[in-house]
Amino acid sequence: MKIFNVVKKLISNYKTYILMIMILIASIISIVFSNIDEKSKISINDNELELNSRENKIAVYITGEVVNPGVYYIDENLRLDDLIKECGGLTSQADLSEINLAEKLNDSDKIEIPKIIVEQEEDEIIETNENDGLININKASKEELKTLNGIGDTLADNIIEYRKNNKFNTIDDILEVNGIGESKFENIKEYICVD
Repeated sequence: MKIFNVVKKLISNYKTYILMIMILIASIISIVFSNIDEKSKISINDNELELNSRENKIAVYITGEVVNPGVYYIDENLRLDDLIKECGGLTSQADLSEINLAEKLNDSDKIEIPKIIVEQEEDEIIETNENDGLININKASKEELKTLNGIGDTLADNIIEYRKNNKFNTIDDILEVNGIGESKFENIKEYICVD
């Protein structure tokens, strides 16, 4: 009973201070709980914002000769030119001859920007296919003839002079050229052809 009386006396004497301390504690508790609630709201809102940021967007996959290939979420009204700018532009090897930069993009499109293909002259391709890298003694230039083992300026001129009046029908006909004997022929026969 004595303790109860002492506590009662203390409360009555310091009633104002005790009330202020209780209000302060209640305020601190309220602030802590409201911050926790606010953080969870912010986290939920961030997820909503991320989801909302993808609404009204389309996903387009771009590969090939662009700086940063990959999947891009873009506005649905954009064109291929806009997407190329979005992914950092084109590489120096990009071939736009078959690409329509004004093409409107759709969700799930896959765009591939092709690489420039260096084409050989048609004559070179035909000649390579026909001759398999052999030197055609009916058509070769002086410089080409000089690439043959043992054929210098004089023999190259002799071959060209001979074919002005005669066509080489077989590679053996080169033996008719002044200065080309059996040993020279043996050295070059695997590297020459006729048409």
